Amino acid sequence: MLNHWLKSFYIKIFLSFLVTCILFFVGLALFWNSYFTDLFYKDKKELLSSRFGEVSKLLPSVQEGTISTRELRFGIRIISRSINGSVWLVDAHGVVLNGSSEREGSVIPKVMDTLFIEGLKGNSGFIASQYRIDERARDGLLTYYGPAQMNGKPIVIFLNVPAVEVSEALAAVRWNIVVPLLFSLLTVGIILYMLSRKLAGPLQMMNRAALELAGGDFSARVPVTSDDEVGELAKSFNFMVDQLVQWEDARQEFLTNVSHELRSPLTSLRGLIIAMNDKVIPEGKYGHYLKICDYEVQRLQRLVNDLLDLARIQNGMDVFRLRPLVLNEKIEKTLDLLRTAMNDKQIMLHELLPDANHVEVIAELDPDRFAQILQNLLYNAIQFTPSGGSIFVELYSEEGDAVIVIRDTGIGMAEEELNRIWDRFYKVEHSRASGSEGTGLGLTIVKHLVNGMKGTIAVSSEIGVGTEFTLTFPLSENRCY
Repeated sequence: MLNHWLKSFYIKIFLSFLVTCILFFVGLALFWNSYFTDLFYKDKKELLSSRFGEVSKLLPSVQEGTISTRELRFGIRIISRSINGSVWLVDAHGVVLNGSSEREGSVIPKVMDTLFIEGLKGNSGFIASQYRIDERARDGLLTYYGPAQMNGKPIVIFLNVPAVEVSEALAAVRWNIVVPLLFSLLTVGIILYMLSRKLAGPLQMMNRAALELAGGDFSARVPVTSDDEVGELAKSFNFMVDQLVQWEDARQEFLTNVSHELRSPLTSLRGLIIAMNDKVIPEGKYGHYLKICDYEVQRLQRLVNDLLDLARIQNGMDVFRLRPLVLNEKIEKTLDLLRTAMNDKQIMLHELLPDANHVEVIAELDPDRFAQILQNLLYNAIQFTPSGGSIFVELYSEEGDAVIVIRDTGIGMAEEELNRIWDRFYKVEHSRASGSEGTGLGLTIVKHLVNGMKGTIAVSSEIGVGTEFTLTFPLSENRCY
């Protein structure tokens, strides 16, 4: 439980910021403590340093015999009174020498042994502490120690002054620093906790929503409570869920349509086979019904091929073999394949193509895929154009693009139908015509093929007037050889 709690994102944010603030406040407290300590002890340190120099000047006079030990004692006592403290001359054994203070002949307190050793090593410095040098003194003492020579032997000079007032003032200052910092830290901690919760809250909701999505519940959404990066992430998550819902609906519709498209011919085939097995259909009519079975098998084959083709294109498995292609010639060859179908239905073909011998319109295309696009569009035009109608195929170049226009005088489409013709399995004849041999995948494949070859396709239509498809592809800078 504790490990799970510590792994929480908002707890990590909270602890990271809290530790940063604690380190900052500790550093600030140490800085102010050092600053005020130096400030309050500054005058006393300067006084002790100057008096240390005065004592040091007296010692050579004793060795030279200029002044006596009594005069040394008198001079040191004057210096002691000037600092309102005490001055000790301590020999190498830690004994206070004759002529320094009332502690003559006694050993220095153990609490000062460390300072004494440092002095013998030739070091000097200050120390302010709450220790006492005798039972009667109050806590709080500032001591300066430093090395010296007396009668040719090393000694350590101690200058001690009471620092009770300074200690009390520093204690008050420290409390005035620490207490506000503690309250500030508490306040900052509460604010950081709330901010970290606010930052991590949407992420936790996204996590729960993602788990619900994984379980199949597509109703999960994350509330958007801000316009910052977290809010943008929540919006993106909700948009992703909406897209997943659309894709799931499309998948379900796709499966339904595939099932329907497969079930219809299979049902027909099974019914005819059972009827022939049960002799319900006379043997003399077997040939007629076998032709129907062959037609349904071809219908299934077209559907399976279109599905595989579409899946290959959508999954990026289809590789376009692009090369400079003369569109005049390719369109002409494709139209030759469809002239028979147009003649059988008595449809007039109008070709508006520039003469390839004079003007070549060249684009980087896959010849086979381009022919597939033309065939799908022309088969649709033939299917929905009544006998006696016309189909127009036009090619021209415009502003760096090759433009192919395929227009018919067929039944046309309404606006709502135009918006759906690129959908898989959608057939205009579902609502207004019958007898279609299409699978409803042709225009979907056309759309993907055109986009895959960096082209565009547009459509316009009017009921009773006809339909017009406009294809555009970038012109090629290369020539065909």
